Amino acid sequence: MTKLKRMDIQKIMTFIGGEGGYLGDFTYRKLEQFYIDNELDIEPFGESYFGTAKNRFEKILTESEVNVQAKIIQGILERYPTSYFEDQLESSYITFSERDFKKKEELREILIQLVDMLKGEIFEFDNLKHDKEFVRSTLEQAKTLITNHSYSTAVDRTHSAIHYYLKDLCKEEGITFDSELVKIQDVWSKMKTDHPNFNVDVKDSQKPINQTVNAISKFLENINDVRNKYVYAHPTDDILGENEARFVINIAYAILFYIDGKTQKL
Repeated sequence: MTKLKRMDIQKIMTFIGGEGGYLGDFTYRKLEQFYIDNELDIEPFGESYFGTAKNRFEKILTESEVNVQAKIIQGILERYPTSYFEDQLESSYITFSERDFKKKEELREILIQLVDMLKGEIFEFDNLKHDKEFVRSTLEQAKTLITNHSYSTAVDRTHSAIHYYLKDLCKEEGITFDSELVKIQDVWSKMKTDHPNFNVDVKDSQKPINQTVNAISKFLENINDVRNKYVYAHPTDDILGENEARFVINIAYAILFYIDGKTQKL
């Protein structure tokens, strides 16, 4: 994901409108409330921002991280639905033409696309066949963190969900470990050799697939290192980038649901 470009910012400002230093129909109080309503810890009239309401809004939007930019645009789309501009079109108090209305509609579609671009994509799956409350709850927490904060804040929860899931599946099959503190990659390695749904004869024609499955162990080792060194699970100044965090979460989800389907009891 990349942050908004200058021309994107200008399109958002044009969509909102407002003459001079005014920003649409925002008053100072309404602008403050806008950030509160969208659960953003931003004080537009604090010491960090200067100038008119429009100047302050534009500076906040420009400097914010991608997840905050997405929430701001989504908030603007909700504040200014199509009906808002239809009312302006019918008003006798302001000059607003059919051409102006069409332009707003075009800009609205662009803003919707910008939100999708900023949010990126996370794989969507049906419910796990092995329904485990801890896993379900933890993945919901990860989803909330992605929506309200960032992908990097959700890596720890994603790691916890898979780790618990693998250990619990092993427990169900009577696969034991010498320690409760066994690493996630070691849980998977033993599961792959001892679980009846994985410990089967391999066809030569499926060799590339099996090599891919074998690579899961290395990924789990890597996500373990990422979780311990590059996200908010432990104090660090070297936080994983958003593109990389989304990439890691997507792979983790794919692995989780692959194992879920593979271990399903027929």
